[in-house]
Amino acid sequence: MSLSNKEYLQINQALFSLVNAYEVRTREEENILTVMERSVIMVLGQLAPINSRQLAKAMQLSRGPISIHVQNLEEKEIITREQDQDDKRNWWLRLTENGQHAYHETIDSAVDYTRDFLTTLTDEELRSLHQLLHKAALNLGYKWQ
Repeated sequence: MSLSNKEYLQINQALFSLVNAYEVRTREEENILTVMERSVIMVLGQLAPINSRQLAKAMQLSRGPISIHVQNLEEKEIITREQDQDDKRNWWLRLTENGQHAYHETIDSAVDYTRDFLTTLTDEELRSLHQLLHKAALNLGYKWQ
């Protein structure tokens, strides 16, 4: 039996609510980095060194928004851009020491926050949720660490 349009909308609203709640919590705690900036940090923490084009592809965003986040993170001394010695048009993105700290802090905070808001689920429900979200993410082209 397939879901109704209303049920699909409710799933969408639940996912939006989770993202929005995470954004609000991040802003309350830090007031320094946005969720998108933290997303960039997480990707760089896993894939660096990469260039902006590769970063945009990994995050499934256009290069315009990525360049804004890169610039903001560079100003906050979270990332650094290093020119490729062989191809002067290419710039490699890496996390700075502050960026490494922000990466580990982001991972720890994400785990803690997710664990906190899922406390009402049983272990079996958590495992099912994990499997279902993983499957949906893979269908969108995302790969989890």
